[in-house]
Amino acid sequence: MSPDNHALTVDLDDLPAEATRRGDDNEQRVDQALRRHTESLLPAMLERGRHRLVREHLDTELALGFEHRRQALSMALESRLQSIREACNHLLVTGKAHLRRQRIEYFGEVYRQLEQRMSQLADDYLAEADTRFARIEGLKSEHLRQREQQRLERSADDFLATLDRLMDDFRAIISENVDHRRSSL
Repeated sequence: MSPDNHALTVDLDDLPAEATRRGDDNEQRVDQALRRHTESLLPAMLERGRHRLVREHLDTELALGFEHRRQALSMALESRLQSIREACNHLLVTGKAHLRRQRIEYFGEVYRQLEQRMSQLADDYLAEADTRFARIEGLKSEHLRQREQQRLERSADDFLATLDRLMDDFRAIISENVDHRRSSL
């Protein structure tokens, strides 16, 4: 390694300390200038250039300070809002999961009970209908037999269609939701 490269390496290694030292020096000079500005007994007219320079820099620092405060406040509020969003989303997701599990269990059980009850009703009706259809065979009048046959067939079709419709209506309940559109005030 050449002496020039070695000096450059040492300078780079000492750069943070050197930067800190120079920053401290500059800060001391600025502090001295500010003290002279505020403690100066000489009229501002004699040191007009310095007074203007100090005023401009003080105005710039003040503007930067307010901008820094505004950004810090904005970040703090955004962080708080994000935290609230996260908490609300967590509650929403866990609440939905709990409610959906309850809904599945409830409707599953009710559907099973309803299906059993509908099957029982259909079985009872069909047993009675068989008895009625068997009774038709005993009628002597062909016209009465046909009319009663048609009536019983319509009645059976209506009953079974009604059971199907009731089951469809029950299944449709599962898809019903509360309308969540916002109303305009």
